Amino acid sequence: MVSRNIQADILAMLSDGEVHTLQSIADKVEVSKITVFRHVKSLSYRHNIETFKGGVDKGGVRMIIDKKVTVEKLDDNELHLIIDKLSSMQNATVNIKKFINDLTLMKEIKEKDKNERTNCF
Repeated sequence: MVSRNIQADILAMLSDGEVHTLQSIADKVEVSKITVFRHVKSLSYRHNIETFKGGVDKGGVRMIIDKKVTVEKLDDNELHLIIDKLSSMQNATVNIKKFINDLTLMKEIKEKDKNERTNCF
């Protein structure tokens, strides 16, 4: 199997954020346990992958999922629509209001970056 495919399969398994043993990954990807170990070691340089030994689970591998919200994939209209809909909620909690403020700040930063790039040319 091609190295890229093995790594893609390993990342697909780890993307659930759960703890997996090297053996369970090896069985699923259909390679040896040592091959999985080498690929996990290589992947951990670019991805937030944690390996550990012992404990209740007898060791394993897991990907630490980044739980940050980004707005980079949204265009200005989509981001404005989300902020508008959240702002119109009747029973918005303090946390929702803080999230709306964070989104508004992200929108302003995104617009500022866009304007600076436009003015550079």
